[in-house]
Amino acid sequence: MTLIPKTCFFTGHRIIGNNELKAVKSLLNEELLNAVNSGFTHFITGGAVGFDTLAAEQIISMRTDYDMIRLILYLPCTDQSENWTESEKERFERILSEADEIYYVSREPYKKGCMKKRNYAMATASDMCIAYLKKSSSGTAQAVKMARDKGIAVINIAEKLFDYALDEM
Repeated sequence: MTLIPKTCFFTGHRIIGNNELKAVKSLLNEELLNAVNSGFTHFITGGAVGFDTLAAEQIISMRTDYDMIRLILYLPCTDQSENWTESEKERFERILSEADEIYYVSREPYKKGCMKKRNYAMATASDMCIAYLKKSSSGTAQAVKMARDKGIAVINIAEKLFDYALDEM
């Protein structure tokens, strides 16, 4: 009997304020541990700067203690990192080298609509979503809506930031 792996995808904003970064990392780690302890083994990121990068790096780090978890990248196009800074490109290259699977939604350079296709593919392949959503009109909001339309659980770390700040006081 083959079991279908439980899969979680990440979606979040590219910019995370310095005043929130520590809390976002802590809450992300907490939700990842909850997911792993609930049987999730496959984790998909879209390879973007910001929250996707944090999630990918945390999964890579966790594999030391949880060797069954897999990092899967769903990339929207072949030149996603073209306009990134050198340090962003270096982090991305490290993540690419550590990924268990890399899936290109399009094997072409960027063109309008490829990010939406990537988001749809991630939501379609997943059973849960961990998000960092603060803006209602964004690609992240679109991905969260796709997840909710599919009927999968969405955990929004941004909604937990206030509680985290109170706990730290």
